[in-house]
Order: sequence, then structure tokens, then C-alpha cells
Amino acid sequence: MAKRLGERLIEAGLVTPGAVEQGLEHQKITGHKLGDCLVELGLLQEAALLRLLANEFQTRFVTADKLAKVRIDTKVLDKLPVRLAEAQNVLPLAIDPERKLLSVVAAEPQNKSLLDEIALVTGMSEVYAYIGLRSAISAAIRKHYYGDPTAFTSLLEGPHGGGPRRPDAPASNNGSSESGRSHTSTGRSPTSIQMRLETDARMRLQRAGSGTHVARATQRREPGGPRGLISDTDYVETLSLMVGLMEQDRPRHRGHSAQLARQAGIVGQRMGMPHKELAALSIAAYLHDLGKPAERHFSLASNAANAEWKAQAKACCRAPTKLFETVHLPTQVNTILAQLYEAWDGSGTPQGAKGEDITLGARILAAVDSFLELTKNPGNAHGKVFTKQQALEHLRKHAGILYDPVVADIVGQLQSGELLLHRIASEGRQVLIAEPDEATRSELLEAVLKQELVAHALSTLDGALDGLARQDCDVLVVGLRLGQQEVLELLEATRASPESAGLPIAVVGEPDAQARERLLLAGATAVLSPGDKAEVARTVLALFQDRVQHNGPGRVVRGSFDELPPRDLLRTLGGGRKSGRLQLRHHTLEGYLHLERGRVVYASFGGHAGEPALQALLKLKQADFLYDPDALLLDMPQLDQDLEALAGALSAG
Repeated sequence: MAKRLGERLIEAGLVTPGAVEQGLEHQKITGHKLGDCLVELGLLQEAALLRLLANEFQTRFVTADKLAKVRIDTKVLDKLPVRLAEAQNVLPLAIDPERKLLSVVAAEPQNKSLLDEIALVTGMSEVYAYIGLRSAISAAIRKHYYGDPTAFTSLLEGPHGGGPRRPDAPASNNGSSESGRSHTSTGRSPTSIQMRLETDARMRLQRAGSGTHVARATQRREPGGPRGLISDTDYVETLSLMVGLMEQDRPRHRGHSAQLARQAGIVGQRMGMPHKELAALSIAAYLHDLGKPAERHFSLASNAANAEWKAQAKACCRAPTKLFETVHLPTQVNTILAQLYEAWDGSGTPQGAKGEDITLGARILAAVDSFLELTKNPGNAHGKVFTKQQALEHLRKHAGILYDPVVADIVGQLQSGELLLHRIASEGRQVLIAEPDEATRSELLEAVLKQELVAHALSTLDGALDGLARQDCDVLVVGLRLGQQEVLELLEATRASPESAGLPIAVVGEPDAQARERLLLAGATAVLSPGDKAEVARTVLALFQDRVQHNGPGRVVRGSFDELPPRDLLRTLGGGRKSGRLQLRHHTLEGYLHLERGRVVYASFGGHAGEPALQALLKLKQADFLYDPDALLLDMPQLDQDLEALAGALSAG
């Protein structure tokens, strides 16, 4: 007997039994399908439900956000009578006239008789059905057939758009008797932790463009929230745009600051920097050249090679800070900018700070900036462009002299493409480890990395909260040394939030039998002994693989051909049978390949599509890329080419 949807959702770790019970009660009142009810209550994310159903029905899914933005030709709408669309909850999307194929989005794509009826009515030879939520399809019918501009407003402001659960919606506590606790010795509570997660979810919703004035006012009033209306992410994106435009007139430095910010951020994340410090690192990367002489780009590598450059760097190192005096930059940003040219052994400028007296952000920025300077700028103090291998050798040779040895090693891994390959193979998924003891943390990280997973280690509970709030975690490993009470409350708040209700969480520690039972009741997926790090790592790998198997969402991965040559990029995507969109950009030229299970099915570049666009993209020698594993193709597939074969052709060429 086939399992019911509720059972399948629980088995996939997407909801709790308590959430299913609430959904069933809501179903009695509304008569809606269980999945729709769970999404309406904010107990399940729309994309998570659709991803699971799309996998079962062997199709693709369309979210409410995508349906709100898609443009549908009136000729396509005219093919399917509006009464039939409303009666069957179906929306036509596109027509391939050559193949006489109509693509639609339907609440029941497995309904063959319905698809046959649509084919008969429209005169099409074939109908391909995506899956969508009934409420989203109904809104799309109102928008596209009737021209209702407000059709999606309620959907995108609420749980459908990824926002937080409504304040009046009941929360699931996974059966824990501890959910009523309101205070701890540290002042944290399940409510305050949950508020933090929900506040961040609301900010993500507004950044996606679906926020309203009311929502923004709510954000402004949120205790502990950011001042004003601009988040760290918005501020960084604004800097990226403005500085990028300024660098357009400097051919040797075009795109330099954006590349520096992205690569430094990856290194900082790998080293366990919390979100606020990562934001400060990005801001400093975009500001580091402002107000300095345009004819020279100072870096630790160039300053060490030329005493005159070093003296000039000392004179102008505070220029960005002075330019932004009235902006009230975060203290971390000012510190990074002030120490950008300090060296690990104390031979830098302006203060001669050394070792860990130099803030971590400055140490990271200095190493990444030097590598980019050596490999990109022929006007560096050495008077030549280094090969990648020469620049990596420079980092190794001067680790412990100019550069923090740990930072230099991680930058080397990044530039070798090793980190990027793992992130693409994992489709942006990663493990977060929160453990206060440095030795245990390092051992756990090393053991997990040996499983070929992307993992980052953090020393505080705040680091874990940052990862949860940003939905930047696929398996969370929490050390019990953070505090048993704090871990319990973290579990309860995580299980009460729809964005993280199904997240695998492994607790590492030695609790007594009663405490172990409380942890499991609060939502721990596993409670593991810290004695056997290899066993912990194997359990984490199993949890990670189970999440992938049940269609846990992927994340965007950014990189460049400098870090990963195009043949290696295509070979990795093809060998891993990856789907999604690979976007390529070189200066003002931009295009993309859409992938389905390791094959190119669509290409777009410079106003062209199909084979000409594919060939033009394959000729790019330099490009930044963005891989989105969850991107959806709404156009008709035009191609069917194997990525590994294309990678082989590039190698041969």
C-alpha cells in the first residue's frame, strides 16, 4: 500500500508528526490537500513540498514566485480556454510549434486523462506538465487570464514566498515537554531564538522583492534587528554595483573588488567567521582601493617587493576610511582596512602589527588580494603576471612571513579549484560544526572533510544561529559543551521553524540517559559520542546523503575560470549528472546553459539560443560563473548534448 503524503514528508525529514496533525486539522476546515495546508500554515516550505512531489512524478516544479514573474504569450493563453484552466487548475506556459508540444503547470501532473483532454482541446501532439501548488496556479490564472496585478500579493507575503510562519499559527515542538520554558541562564529562550530565525526569514523575503511597507515597518521595529531598512546584504550588493561601475574604466582591475570579496568570503567562511564578520570582510574588500592612486594597486606582495610602494601604501592606507567617515562603517571594516598591509612577521605597514594582533579579516584580504594582484595585474611591483602555480608558490614560500600560514593554505586550496569542485559536487550544500573546544572542533572538521563534504567549523552558538537563519546549512553538528540547556532550546526553535524543521542535527557529547532522551525529544536526529570522530563523520555523511536523496535544496555556487578551468567545470557537472542553470559572464557578455542530468538542453547568449549560443559560450576563455542547481527552465528544450563530451572537446581543442 502506497504511503500517504504525511508519512512521506515525515520520512523525508521535511515536517514533524505534530505538523502533519495540524495540517490534517486545517484540512478538515478548508477541504484543501494536506500539502497545501502545511504550506498555508507555514509548517512546510512550498519549494520543499514541490521538490519531493516533482521527484516522485518525474517532472519539474514551478513555485509561486516563478509563476508571478513568468511572461506568457497571449497566443499560448488562447490555446487553453480559461474555463478549462480554472476547472482543472492548469495554466499553459509555452508552445513548441515544431514538436506541437504544450507545456503547462498543473496541480496533478500525473493525471494522464487530464493531459490527454488538454492535448485534444488544444490540438497539440504532446502535453508536458510541471507541478505547482493549487493556490499558486489559481493566482497565476487570475493574473495572466484576467490581468489581476494583485493576484500573488497574499501568497508572496506569506509562507508561500518563504516568509515566516504567521504569529497566530501554532508551532510544533516535536513532542517536547520543555517547549514552555521561557528563560535560561544566558538570557536565550526558544522564543528569542525562533524570533531571530523568523526575523532573518522576513528579511530574505523582502530582499526577494515581495516585501510590503507593512513588512518593512515590522522589520524596522523588530527587537535586535538592523537599524533602518538596508540589510548587510543589501549594502554589500550596492557597493558591488557601484565599485564595479568605477572599475570599468580600469582594464587591469575590472571586477577585481567583486572577485576579492567573493573569494575572501569563502576563505572566511571556511575559517568559521560569523555572518557579521563576513559582511564586514566583504565591505572592506569593496572599499579597499577607494581614494588610493589609480596608477598603482598596493598589496602585501607588491609592498614587500618595493620599499617605495610600501611607503606610499603607508601614506594612503587610511584613505577609504576617511572617505567614509560620515557613513559610520562597522568597527571591523575600519580595522581590516587599517591593517590590510600588515605582515604576519611584523614587517608590514603602517603599525608593524604581527601575528594574531592583525585582525583575521585583514589577514584573509591580504593573502587573497596578493594572489589576485600577482596573477591579474601586469603593473604589480614585480613587473610581470605570475602563473597560477608561481603565485601559489609565492603564498607557500611567504607563509609565516607575509601571510598567516593557515590563511595561505586555505587560499591555496581555493585557488587550486579544490574547494570549488567540492562545492559544485555538493550543489552548494554544506555541514556546519558548532563546538567551543578548539581541539575537538578541529578534529571533527578534519574527520568530516575526509568524507569529501563541504564543512565549516564555528566556535559559538551564534555561529550556528547565523547558519540556520541564512538557511546555509544541510547538516548541523552541535557540541554539548555549548551548554545542554542552550542546545535544547536551539533544537526546539529549529523544529518550530518551517525553514529548518527537517534539518538533520547531530549532537556530540556525553549526556546521561535522561538528558539524552530530552535531546531526542527536542528534535536531535542523533546523539553521538565525541570519542570516535570517525564514527561521527560517518553518521554526518549518512545524514547528508539522506537529505540529498530526499531532495534537500541546493544553493548557488559562484566561481570563475581562473579558479576552475571550463573543461574541469563541465566535466564536474557532467560526471555528477547535475541539473540546473550555469550562467557565464565576461564583462558585459552574459549567457547561460540549462542542464538536465548532465546534459545541455538549452543555451542562450547575446540574443541567440540553441546551438549558436552554445558554441559561443564554449569559446569563452575568461568568465565568472554562477551555478544554480534549483533553477527552472520554462523555455522548450532545444538541445541534447552530453557535458562530459563537450568537456572532452574543449580539452582536445
